Amino acid sequence: MISTLHATPAGAPEADRLRLFRTTLSQAAKSPYYAPVLGALGPDVLAEADFSLLRELPFTDKAELREAGLRILAVPLAETVRYYESSGTTGTPTPTPKTKKDISANTSGLLVNWQRILRPREDKAILLVPSDIAPVADAMVYGLEAMNVFSVRAFPFTRGVSGWDQIVRICQQTGITTVLTTPGLSLHFYAELKNRGLDPTAFGIRNILLLGELLTEPMRAMLERMWDAQVYINSYGSSEMGTCSTSCAEKRMHLLEHMYHFEWVDPDTGAPTTAETAELVVTTLTADARPLLRYRTGDLVRRLPGGCACGLDLQVVEVLGRTTDELEIAGRRVRPYDIEEIVYAIPGLLGYCIRFEDDGRPLLCLEVERDHQGDAECAEIIRLAEKALAGRDLPMEIELSFDFNELTKRGGGFKNWKLTHVVRK
Repeated sequence: MISTLHATPAGAPEADRLRLFRTTLSQAAKSPYYAPVLGALGPDVLAEADFSLLRELPFTDKAELREAGLRILAVPLAETVRYYESSGTTGTPTPTPKTKKDISANTSGLLVNWQRILRPREDKAILLVPSDIAPVADAMVYGLEAMNVFSVRAFPFTRGVSGWDQIVRICQQTGITTVLTTPGLSLHFYAELKNRGLDPTAFGIRNILLLGELLTEPMRAMLERMWDAQVYINSYGSSEMGTCSTSCAEKRMHLLEHMYHFEWVDPDTGAPTTAETAELVVTTLTADARPLLRYRTGDLVRRLPGGCACGLDLQVVEVLGRTTDELEIAGRRVRPYDIEEIVYAIPGLLGYCIRFEDDGRPLLCLEVERDHQGDAECAEIIRLAEKALAGRDLPMEIELSFDFNELTKRGGGFKNWKLTHVVRK
């Protein structure tokens, strides 16, 4: 358990970052995976290195990390206190054991902005996220405990443990004000309340902090309207690298530059780029058990110019999804944002999937909320969707679904947009 709050940084002083980087290099040299390349440089070079040294080191990619397994560890396994694994949505799960120092550092990252959003001893949080072998639920519990915020951990898809009836009862009984969950599960929770004749906007939910799946701005804004609550992208990161970005009270994502070093590369070539949107490459600065050097996230991230009204002097970004989250429709490249800008601007929709028929025709299948299933409302939904698709030159037929969550695998903790939103017959 983490019992003390960590200082919130105003920014990321370069001298502090350089000191952490040199410590990281020395720690990574103890890893059988990194030892060959770092050992060849020698301890004196590592002790005096600056960030330009990274250009001499190879990337670490997801496949290599999976193959390395526990060889990536820079400490004996017995010195770690928690064993975790990644979700495995892009391949075999990757082991991610953590020491007490790792847990403390990750908690510190969460608290940078939680302290600006949550109210100690007032807010009550429920965590609707996978909580078995993935680190995310433990990390959130540690952070909430550090802030003296009441929490309940429940996952409605865990067999025989937490069902929706129990979750609804707990929320009503304890006066839950904050929900930490995935975007898909927030929609599922909303539908479950509606199915019970309950008004989600009168349920007492003040904050919804979302993570674990791609969340575009159109979907975030739609969820705010539906719940009449403040909706934040809680954090961006992974089991492998931890939390490297969190949302401030202004609902803008800040890179935790005091805990990580970031590079921006062309997703096709790996070459450095000054483009506004690029693949994010991460080097940890506070990891103990598993320091990572030049880890290619496979995620497209957009750098936003200017500062932020919240006062944090940390880079503002927008996460656009994985580099592989792209489809070709009628000769055009289509990304999640292109579709969700259409879907979540239309009242009465809970979600969507893109289904490719046997002949290759793409259908945009829309999930209609139960209060909007009348003939006139459905006709209006189809009209608005067809107009928006035509305006973007996307020739797709529309199909409506009235059985919530029938279309996709959303809700089960999946992180891959194609896995949850694209169906091929």
